[in-house]
Amino acid sequence: MPLTKPPTPPPKPEFDEPSTPKDFNKKFKSKETTKYMNPCALEEKESMKCLNDNNYDKRQCDYYFMQYKECKKKWQDNRRALRRAGQL
Repeated sequence: MPLTKPPTPPPKPEFDEPSTPKDFNKKFKSKETTKYMNPCALEEKESMKCLNDNNYDKRQCDYYFMQYKECKKKWQDNRRALRRAGQL
C-alpha cells in the first residue's frame, strides 16, 4: 500500500484581543502580596462554564481553552517585555 500524505491540520483560530484591563499593570504593582489577580479572568470563566455545560468533556471546550492559553501567553510576553525594559 503506497504511503499517502497526511491531511493538513485545520488553521489556528483567530482570537480577539485578550480581556486584560488597560490599567492591569498599575493594579498588579499595588496589589497585596497574597492577593491573586488573573488578567484573563473572562477567558478562564468561559472555559469553566463550557466544562460545566458539557459535563466536563474537555474536547468540547478546546476553543475556550485555546483562547485562555493565548491570553495567558500574550500577558506573560507583555510582562516579560516590561520587566526587561525596567518598568516593573
